[in-house]
Amino acid sequence: MNINHRVATIVVTITTAAATIVAAPWANATTTAGTSKNGTVVSGDAQVTAEVAALAKSRGAGVQDALEAYWTPERMKAAQPDTQMPAVKAAAAKAADQGQGQTVTATGPQGAPERIAGTGSTVAVTPSKIDQNVAPQSYYPDLPVGHPTARTVGKVFFTLSGLDFVCSGSTVNTEGRATVWTAGHCLSGNGEFASNWCFVPNYVNGEAPFGIWCAYQLWTTVGWLYFGDFRYDVGAALMFGQFGYCIVDFLGGQGIAWNFPIGQYVFAFGYPQAPPFDGQFLVAEQGWTYDGAFFYFSTPETIFMFNEPASSCCGW
Repeated sequence: MNINHRVATIVVTITTAAATIVAAPWANATTTAGTSKNGTVVSGDAQVTAEVAALAKSRGAGVQDALEAYWTPERMKAAQPDTQMPAVKAAAAKAADQGQGQTVTATGPQGAPERIAGTGSTVAVTPSKIDQNVAPQSYYPDLPVGHPTARTVGKVFFTLSGLDFVCSGSTVNTEGRATVWTAGHCLSGNGEFASNWCFVPNYVNGEAPFGIWCAYQLWTTVGWLYFGDFRYDVGAALMFGQFGYCIVDFLGGQGIAWNFPIGQYVFAFGYPQAPPFDGQFLVAEQGWTYDGAFFYFSTPETIFMFNEPASSCCGW
C-alpha cells in the first residue's frame, strides 16, 4: 500500500500505538482525542451508540456480540456510501470554493522511500460458508474466499451523524498486528469520531466469512478531523482480537510504503458502490499511479486510482 509523504508520520505513530496501547473496557470508553508530539495525528477511543449499548444490555452480552447483532446483512447492505457523509460533502464544497481543482506543479517526496513488508496469516483459517450461487460480476477479480489478498481487504461499517455508512479498508502489517488502514473520513468527520466501527474482511454480498471485527481506537490526522482537508484524509483503526488472535495474525496484512514517486504500477482493491458496481463484491483495478492534482479534492502529491463511493480507502 503506497501512501502520500504528507501523512507518512501517521504510519510510525500508529505502528507504535498498536503495540503499546492497552484496550480500555468498552463500558469505560470515552472519546478523548489527543495528538502526537508533532501534532499531526489525533485519536479517540472507539464508541458505540446508545442503540448498541442497549442491545448489549438487553442481550446480557458484550459489545462485540451486540455489534455483530447490529450489523446484520440487511443493515450492511443498506449502509450509505461515504459520499453521502455530511463531513465529506462539506469538505468537497470547501475544496471547490478554495480552488483546489486548479492544476499546479507537483512536488516530490520529502524523504527516502521506505517500506514495511506485508505478512501472511500465522494460523490456518477456514472461512465460514457463503452462498456459492452468487456470482461476482464481470469486472470483479473473482478471488476465492480466503485468498491472501481478498482476506486482507474488507468493508468498513460505522455510524456517524446518526447514520450508517460504509467504506473499504485493509489490514496492514504493524508491530501490534492490530491495524486496519482506511481513509480519515471513514473514521471521523466534523470534529467527532465514528461509532459502531467494525471491519468485515473478505466481505461477500452481506456475508462475513471471517467474522466481524471491532475497533477499540481510531486514528486520523488533525488536518482531516478538525479542518476537513482532503489532503490529510487518511487514518487507521486498532482492532480488538478475536478467536484468540490479533487480526493480522489471523488474516495476514498488507505492507506499507511511503515517499515513493508518482508512476508506480499497482493493483488496487476495494468495494466501490457507484454504478456499475454495487459494493457487494471485491473489485480490482491496476495501472500506474498518477498526479491527481486536477481533481477538486486532491493535491499534487496525491496518487490514487479508485474514485468511487465506498471504495475509500482501498489498498494498492
